[in-house]
Amino acid sequence: MNKRKNLYNGALVLIIFFCLVLLIFQNSYFISGKVTEFFTPSNVSVTNYLAIAFSENLSEGILFGNVSVFPAININASHNYDGNNSATTLFINVSEDGNTAVDFCIKGNANLTSLVEDILGLGNETYSNSTYNNLSDPDSINEVALTNMYVKSGNAIAIGGTNYYRFWLDVPASQPSGDYNNTLSFKGVQTTVVC
Repeated sequence: MNKRKNLYNGALVLIIFFCLVLLIFQNSYFISGKVTEFFTPSNVSVTNYLAIAFSENLSEGILFGNVSVFPAININASHNYDGNNSATTLFINVSEDGNTAVDFCIKGNANLTSLVEDILGLGNETYSNSTYNNLSDPDSINEVALTNMYVKSGNAIAIGGTNYYRFWLDVPASQPSGDYNNTLSFKGVQTTVVC
């Protein structure tokens, strides 16, 4: 029985010794259960995305119809007042797909010119714009003559917002008869960016 007791005591001493050795190794660098931390930067660059859409009538063109009385001042474009409550149906929407407000720019490519090269000066074609749309807005009081360089024609139009337009044309008394054409260009840019 003494032999058995000594065997158990010896086994216990060996187990305790083994545990102490493992404890020493654990706290040293031979066996490590310690957590190591690493740091790395994370960044992203989100670009501005502009999405705009023309109204159907603006896509169709700016139509002034036939002029038979001269001089003619502030002839209305055909869609200036054809919406509900005499609102304009010439507009550009800022899509909700975008992520920034938009400034709109406008220009005419050249003078209105007939097939036989008669010219009606670009400055005779005017416009006004507004974020409001009713009988009195956009108004002819604030009309601006078109130029052949882009100029701002709507500032900080919010995502989901709309910029409304009305167009007018002056025809002098001495203007030769004919069908006159030019092209207007619109551009959307991030607010505060030049055209």
